[in-house]
Amino acid sequence: MSIDQLSTQNTGQFQYFFYRPLYYVGLNDKLAVNYDMGPAEKPTWSSDGLTITIPMKSAWKWSNGEQVTGKSVQFWLNMMKAESDKLGYYSPPNDVVKVKYLPDNIVSTNVSDTSISITFDQQYSQDYIVGNALQTVTPMPLAWDVTDDKGTKGKCSSDTLDSPTLKADCEPVYNYLYNAGKDVKTFSTNPLWKIVDGPWVLKDLNATTGGFSITKNPQFGGEHKPYLDEVDFVPYTSTDAEWKDLQAGSSQANALQLGVFTAANTPQYNASDVQKGNPLASAGYQVEKGSLLDSISYYQLNFGSTAHGSLFRQPYFTKALQDLMDQQGAIDGPYHGWGYPTTGIVPGSPDGNPLSAAAKAAAAKYDPAEAKSLMEAHGWDLTTTPATCKSPGTADNQCGAGVKQGDKAEFSLEYPTAHPALDVVMQAYKNAAAKAGISIGVPTKTQNTLGSELVACSPDKPAGCSWDAILYGGWVYSLLPTADSLLTTGAGSNIYGFSDPKFDAAVAKTVKVGDAQSWADYEAYTASISTPLIYMHNSVWVWAVAKGFHDSGQDAFQGFEPEFWYYTQ
Repeated sequence: MSIDQLSTQNTGQFQYFFYRPLYYVGLNDKLAVNYDMGPAEKPTWSSDGLTITIPMKSAWKWSNGEQVTGKSVQFWLNMMKAESDKLGYYSPPNDVVKVKYLPDNIVSTNVSDTSISITFDQQYSQDYIVGNALQTVTPMPLAWDVTDDKGTKGKCSSDTLDSPTLKADCEPVYNYLYNAGKDVKTFSTNPLWKIVDGPWVLKDLNATTGGFSITKNPQFGGEHKPYLDEVDFVPYTSTDAEWKDLQAGSSQANALQLGVFTAANTPQYNASDVQKGNPLASAGYQVEKGSLLDSISYYQLNFGSTAHGSLFRQPYFTKALQDLMDQQGAIDGPYHGWGYPTTGIVPGSPDGNPLSAAAKAAAAKYDPAEAKSLMEAHGWDLTTTPATCKSPGTADNQCGAGVKQGDKAEFSLEYPTAHPALDVVMQAYKNAAAKAGISIGVPTKTQNTLGSELVACSPDKPAGCSWDAILYGGWVYSLLPTADSLLTTGAGSNIYGFSDPKFDAAVAKTVKVGDAQSWADYEAYTASISTPLIYMHNSVWVWAVAKGFHDSGQDAFQGFEPEFWYYTQ
């Protein structure tokens, strides 16, 4: 998926309904590979650990009758290799730490109708290859190997990764598919998107409102056929409008079977009885606790900011910013107890992540007194807010490299409009920061506006040098929570101007070795440096579920699996 379209919502809450990745992960909020959810069987490895053989399930077919084969996988790999600079999952080779990522780490492939074997340039963690790298691979039908609406046949799917004509063969196909993928109004009518291998087919989609309907795919060959004939995802212009429909009751015609409590009407979380205080009980809805996602929430700093990039690069300053974020206060206050803190680069929840003792000890905490002490200890005059740098330089008791005499401890943190609970959190953060001498402006903008501002600083994109900090969601990991696609030098999603060779090396160890020590070293080093992420609490969605309706909740990676939804008597 291209950088501008990549998000967990686009994949787990839309794309995966129709197009399943090679390996699926996270079902039932468990950190595991679900081999019964995708088109590939459990793989095997060669004795030298270099070659993985992936058997394809014979029952999986595209809805046009075409078999899902090793060639379908090769097509995707070819496209990624040829157009890697445009894809959000891509991380470039890092020669300094001697690691390559998919697809650059592939030496060769051996393809047949029943399998594909992939040989890598060196040994990698097998768990990483299956649960992270191959989890991003989505087989593509050979019928998509076309360059125009006339169906002119392309050459991308028949190439090999080392073909000298790979770029020339794949680029016209990519351009055609990409442009078709941007034409949202034709999603439900374009013959391209009628060819699916997942359990669902897109029935219709409203490009203006975002509402869409899916129907079960009668040709689906996977293990889990849908119980329901159709699922309608209803758009709302506001949370209040959805709340009114929920209040109207679950038994009326076209009633919502699954909705979300508004922040103002969410009952206080009660671990022993989640139904306690349910304001929709009389309307026929039960309270359901959402999944604990394998994710980290944060606002992002721009190390490339012309105004404040030098300040953001100081570890003491980002530590102070973290100390000022009261995650538990946000959870207990405006979010009514529904949430869990982001403790570090590796999520503390759900259970199952490789979280070392050192990482637990270094977990992000609320400590405004420490934040103030850090500023004072590094040469800042806190007699006014914003504080000013009175001791420039790089000694331990000075402001740090690039911070000049008289520079002010101030910046702008933009966040989305129309989130009353978040307004409370941001105002509390601003007030706490002011007491430590840090002045934070907290303007609100629409989500779309914030997304358009989030570009990396570069000579050809000067606008990327103007933003300071933006709250725009977080990061949902693949199976193993390593930041190869998020923060390594040159990674597709690293728009923050962050680059640290030692960090890259620590990430590389989690990818290549993946033992407990690798993860401990990665977590410890990340906690010791300034990264462009200031951790915030993870919200838990509070669902209103109609009585008599069974849903499977979300998986650990923010996806839905409507094939497991059904009615009970």
